[in-house]
Amino acid sequence: MSLSSLPPELYSAIIEQITSECLQQSLLSLTRALPSAPIPLHFLFQSVTFTRSEQAPSLIRRLLKPDGGEVALYVQELSLHNQWTVDAEVMVNLLRKLPKLRSLSLCIGTNFAPEHLKAIFERPLPELKYLSLRFRPYVQRATYQQFLSGSYFDSTLACLAKWPESNLPTLSIVQEPMDPAQAPKVAFAQPIVFFRLDWHLSDLAQSPYLSTLTSLRLRIPSRPVAGPITTSPLSLPAVELLDLSTCNVFGAELTDTILARLTKLKHLILDNGALLRGEYHAEDWAVLGKGCALAGVKRTKAREKILRQARLEPAPAVPATAECRPRRGRRGVSTATISLRASPPRDARAVAANTALAATALRKVRLYPASPSLCSFATTLPPGVPRDKHAEIRAQFEKGWFEGLAQLVEVRARLYQSYRLGSTIMKFADVLDDEVDGSEEGLDGLVEVSNWEDDVDIKAPVLCLVGPGKSEAHEPGCAHSVAWTVWKEF
Repeated sequence: MSLSSLPPELYSAIIEQITSECLQQSLLSLTRALPSAPIPLHFLFQSVTFTRSEQAPSLIRRLLKPDGGEVALYVQELSLHNQWTVDAEVMVNLLRKLPKLRSLSLCIGTNFAPEHLKAIFERPLPELKYLSLRFRPYVQRATYQQFLSGSYFDSTLACLAKWPESNLPTLSIVQEPMDPAQAPKVAFAQPIVFFRLDWHLSDLAQSPYLSTLTSLRLRIPSRPVAGPITTSPLSLPAVELLDLSTCNVFGAELTDTILARLTKLKHLILDNGALLRGEYHAEDWAVLGKGCALAGVKRTKAREKILRQARLEPAPAVPATAECRPRRGRRGVSTATISLRASPPRDARAVAANTALAATALRKVRLYPASPSLCSFATTLPPGVPRDKHAEIRAQFEKGWFEGLAQLVEVRARLYQSYRLGSTIMKFADVLDDEVDGSEEGLDGLVEVSNWEDDVDIKAPVLCLVGPGKSEAHEPGCAHSVAWTVWKEF
């Protein structure tokens, strides 16, 4: 039996064993070697990778043929592999013809304008499971057109924030750093990708579209992002892997903001940032490790402060009501002893009574801190810190971590005593399991503790300090190795 006479099902089983990176080229070679074989061609369009700019127009011409509508349904993955010169108008027209995309990776160079991305993302892509946007806006000659026209890619974030709830697990938004070899030669300001990043990033983080997101890579060089991605309890409620490399994230923002608010976070990458500034002190890593373990305590203290302020606020004043006093003198025989007029409204007194009861209830409420969820943490050190300090840094980080866990046990023990004395112990509601509207007023977003977690014997997170390169000797189970299984490009 020759290869050309094999059934299509057998060819399908063989092709399914080929990796997506090699699928397109391998299938083309197979069709050329066996032109008469019944090779299923839908595999050829299932994962499309453009390595040359002229490939995009070729695919559009193929989709314009009589069977183009059927071929368009085959395309599930589309990627620009380091192609920064693809015609933007061609990409807009192409993506409008692909309704079943599950993975989209775009390289956005100087030929892309914000209007192009707005045209691409103005309509939701409901099948999308992986979205990667890489920006490289740098130019060789000074141009001020962007500054004069206010042309920024904020509209891209705004479009995504308006998409309905979906099942998107992976999102990557990366601004490529400028080539260090070209940076000294450039004596003018480069174009800005995002202008009002804090506003639009905050809206995107708490949007329904990202409510199921588990992996987020956000690399915007030297921009502060810790605050915008944690503004609400609804912000990134399911994120487990977070990469904020090149962004400005400082030590206090890591412990008091990111880890305190993103309660599902397990793996964190902060390479090439500004985590710990100044001279090297080993004790700083002990403080950082302790802060990571006590992130849940930091969040409860911040919320208890809000509750205390609510208790101290005076009750709203009850407006005085003018009551009709009986006049002195002898009542006539025809004077009624009762009145059919409506009684004075009691709403104001009811509001005051409810406020007093709520304040009394708030006095006895204490908050239960959650256990830390962080499993691995990767960051890079300043150039002046030698590699022989890595072991000392890990030891100090673990020391601080276990000191924090011991303090967490003490806090919970005191709460249990308060519980036995009649105090109400509450905890933060799980946004994914409970109905949470994002409000932090009063007892909103809190639920009563039903069981006590006494076991906090949690291993210290795997600390990796060698950087993102795959050639380095990474710690087993580090955040980088987790990211390699998620991101399709680096």
